[in-house]
Amino acid sequence: MFDSIETPCAGMDDGEKRKLGSLLVIGQGLLTALAPSLSVRLIKKMLSKNFENAGELEATPEYRRQLRAIGIGTAAAGIAGYAMETVAGRVDEVDEAEAITDDTVDDTADESA
Repeated sequence: MFDSIETPCAGMDDGEKRKLGSLLVIGQGLLTALAPSLSVRLIKKMLSKNFENAGELEATPEYRRQLRAIGIGTAAAGIAGYAMETVAGRVDEVDEAEAITDDTVDDTADESA
């Protein structure tokens, strides 16, 4: 499928990959917070592969509340990661612009001397 040096996200820099990962975490957290019954069904399905009568398990309201809390926390972590990566990208852009400006000022000073 891919050559040895070719990867699916080769055209993206690391910051963009982290932003994409954060967006996926936000989506998973929101899905878990808004629809915990989907998570319950998935867990039942996974348990039924290894245990007998796993389909007979019932999720209590407390467990669903815990799933919602986990989903909210996961979404908050994703939002924080996305925000930190966005700020880090802006700081890098400012640093690069200052470096270019400093190089231009140094070149101009050298020519006038």
